[in-house]
Amino acid sequence: MDVEATTVVRQAEVGAAKTMIDRTAERFDLSPSRLVGDAGYGSAEMVAWLVDERGIEPHVKLMDKSERTDGTFSRSDFVFHSDANVYVCPGGKELKKYHRNFSKPRGEGLTKGGTVLYFARKHDCDACTLKLKCCPNMPAQDCALHS
Repeated sequence: MDVEATTVVRQAEVGAAKTMIDRTAERFDLSPSRLVGDAGYGSAEMVAWLVDERGIEPHVKLMDKSERTDGTFSRSDFVFHSDANVYVCPGGKELKKYHRNFSKPRGEGLTKGGTVLYFARKHDCDACTLKLKCCPNMPAQDCALHS
């Protein structure tokens, strides 16, 4: 029903898929009820767009970047406490969405990609002997866990 040429780059292919779905709906008044694709279409942003904005049932392998293979801690090494809405790192320190109270309430704390960031405190990371296994290439204040 449609074609969109792209470079062989995941972001370009995903953008083209969105364009073709939108164009087909506009030109022919047709919308798919489901989309089948490889893991390249399984990003949180793409799946959210399919489900929330277009009402399309995705049949794609979801991207899971939670487990690490480079010797640093994976998401599963952090423990989530839902009652307090915090993660606890392997060093025993809390990671929170916000470490201070704001006079004007903040939103849900979501990134554009739909993830929530939980941050460590700089002084906790600076003093931690596990920092090199946690976020070795980042300053302590930038250590964050994507959830």
